[in-house]
Parts: sequence; structure tokens; C-alpha cells
Amino acid sequence: MNLLLRLFAYISIFAAYILFMHTYAPMGVYWQDFHAQRIFNAVEFLKLNGYFSTYGFTIWDSCANCALNAEEWQDKIYFSVHALTLLPYISFNHWGGRESLEFLGPLLDQGIVLFCGILIAELFLKAIKDFATVPGYLACWICFTFFALSPWTYKMIQAAWMEIYFLMFFLSGFLAFVKKKSTLGYVLFFLAGIAHYQWAFAVGMFYIAIAIATYILNSDKSEDKYFPQHQYLNLPRAKVIFSLLLPVVLFLLWKMIAQQYISGGDGSSILYRIGISGNDIHNGGLLGSLQFLAGTRINSCLGDFSAQDLSGGLLAKIAMYNCILSLASMAMISLASVAGMYLLIKSSSLGKKLIPPLAFGMLFFIAFFQQSLSVHLMGYSFIFAAIFASGLTYLLLAISSRLDSPILGLVFLFPVVSGICILMIRVSMLAVYV
Repeated sequence: MNLLLRLFAYISIFAAYILFMHTYAPMGVYWQDFHAQRIFNAVEFLKLNGYFSTYGFTIWDSCANCALNAEEWQDKIYFSVHALTLLPYISFNHWGGRESLEFLGPLLDQGIVLFCGILIAELFLKAIKDFATVPGYLACWICFTFFALSPWTYKMIQAAWMEIYFLMFFLSGFLAFVKKKSTLGYVLFFLAGIAHYQWAFAVGMFYIAIAIATYILNSDKSEDKYFPQHQYLNLPRAKVIFSLLLPVVLFLLWKMIAQQYISGGDGSSILYRIGISGNDIHNGGLLGSLQFLAGTRINSCLGDFSAQDLSGGLLAKIAMYNCILSLASMAMISLASVAGMYLLIKSSSLGKKLIPPLAFGMLFFIAFFQQSLSVHLMGYSFIFAAIFASGLTYLLLAISSRLDSPILGLVFLFPVVSGICILMIRVSMLAVYV
């Protein structure tokens, strides 16, 4: 019954948020036009030309009313998108056409985001159950609210990336391990790798690095605290790594085979995504790759203002000033959530298992793909929403527990949580670029 009440609260919070943003947010809660067109082009190309005619790879372009014959796109196949990752959208388009796709697609994305929020909240509840100073249901509601209302989540509602599928399968797999259903956990980790091979590679590398570091430091069994299972055996650790990296290997092999028969190909090189190709105007360096901490790009505050507005328009100056303050506030709270993440990892055995692989994956992309993060910060940074929600919730709970009494801590918690939620909605409404 407690679980049913929590689920009812999660769904109610998310539904109220969606309704509010649909009513008041300038960009609404449905797919952006460019994203809807891009998804339609990708799945319609496969439908017209055969789902396996290009080995399952397709195009990734937002052109409207363009010819989708295979001959027109022979040298522009996008080898980072495969039919397996688009399977739900392919089904909608195949059986119901474009109208079905554009109606059901956003609802599916919202449902997956909702499920991700439920998973992170429930796992957070299990992580703090032994030392929480507030009722558990209240802690998990706060965690879920921070996740659902975060600007990174809002961006996925407007134009979802495959990170939403990766996070859903990864957290589901983790919950399966917690419930001691190891086989199901391995399967779900494998599906997470199918959904997003880059994130599966980063997380798989984390577990390999843990094993190597343990060997170098000659620290017996210390690595077990970071793996999502409790047996002190090498084989289960190897299975965890294998389940994540097998889909990466299979995808890369399939891509190599396809490239032998498909000339050309769309997309940028790995050096360009890193930002060291020699022509890297979009590379903002480490600060550029960290701009996601503010919730959206700084040019959201600058893009609509001309020099004339700045020289004479008082309202334009006020709008820009307060926009920058809002993003700075979000960045400060994001940094605070990182501090909370650190405390959660130190305090909770489950936190040690759940948070470090996601944090390592974020750090991996920030460090290596500086140009990609500077350009596509919202897609890559969606995983941060889970870190943000759990870390910030734990930090607030830890601070409230330091007050004279739990009653006083709970009283002060209410305005603080409310203020953060209002700020997140404000930042989401400022975003004009995906």
C-alpha cells in the first residue's frame, strides 16, 4: 500500500507539472518541430526503403517535405542511429502513420521520463532508509520532484535523446540486482547498451577501471562495494562488464559491416566531437562542456537582444540581467548537488554502487567530448538529472538534520524545496535552444 501511495504521488506530481508547462511554458511539452520532423524522416526512410535495406541505419535530418528515396541519401546515412533504438517510433509510424507517431511518440517519451524518475526516487529511498531523518515517502517525493522538474528533464520532454532509454534500462537493472534478480539485471544492462552504446561503453569502462585500480593498489575485495551485486566472486563482476560492453562490440561490428556496402555517411568524426580536428569553433573547452550546470545555455539570455536594445532598452537590460542571475542560481544549486552526491556516496552502500558509474560517465563525456557537450549539452547531460536529484535531496536532508529538532528541519525544508522547484521551472522556460 505504501508503494501504491508513492506511485500515486509520483504520477500526480508529474501530471501537474506537464499540465502547468503545457499551459504556461513558451515551448510547451510536445516534440519540437525539428525533432518531430527528424524522427519522422528517420522512420519513414526505413519504411519506404526497407527496414534492413541499409542494415537498419537511417538518416538523421530535419528537412521538411524532402524526398526520402534511398538514392538521394546514399552518402548521408547516419551511422549513430539504428532501427533498434527507434523501434517504438518505427512501430507507431508503420501502423498509424505520421499522425500516430507525433501523437504517441511524445507520450511515450514522457512515460519513460516518468518511469526514470520513479526508479531514481525508489532507489534513493532504499539508499537512505537506514539513516533518514524525515519520513521516507517525503524524501523520495522530493527526489522525484527535483528530477521531474529539472531543466535537463524538460529538454527530453521536448526532444528526447536515447539517454532516456539508457537511464531507464540501467536503473531498472540496478533495481533488479537490489532485488537479487541477477539474470534480469544482466539482461536490462544489455538492453541499456543496445539503447545507447556510448553510455554503455563509459559505464563499462568504469567497472573495468575499478578492477584495474584494485589490482594496482592490491586492495582485496574493495572493488565489490562499487559493483551492483553482493557476491564476492569474479564471475558476477565479469558478467556485469560483459552485459554492458557486449552490445557496444556488436554495434561497432555491425556498423563496420554496413560501411563496407554503404558509401559515404553522415555525421562528424570523433576528433571533431572531441574538439581537436583543427576546425572547432563550437568547442568551448571544459567550461563549455560544463555549461549544462546552469540548466540551459547562456545565449538563451543573449540571443534575442540586439545592440540597440542594450543601449536604450531598460526592459531588455532587466530581462538579460535577471536571466543571467537565474542561470547562475541554477549553476550554484547544481554544484551543491554534486557536493550532496559526494556525501551520499560516502554514507550509503547502495549510493556507492549506483552513483559512481553515472558520475564517471558524465565526467567521461565532459572531459573527452568537449565540443559535443558544448553544442549538444542537453542530450548528453540528461543523466545528470538523476545525479542532481539524488545529490541535492540528500544534501538538504543532511542540512535539515543538523538543526535543533527534526520538526524545525522539516519546517525549513518546505520553502527551500519550493524555491528550488520554482527556479527550475523558471530556467526551463528561459530555454529557447535544445
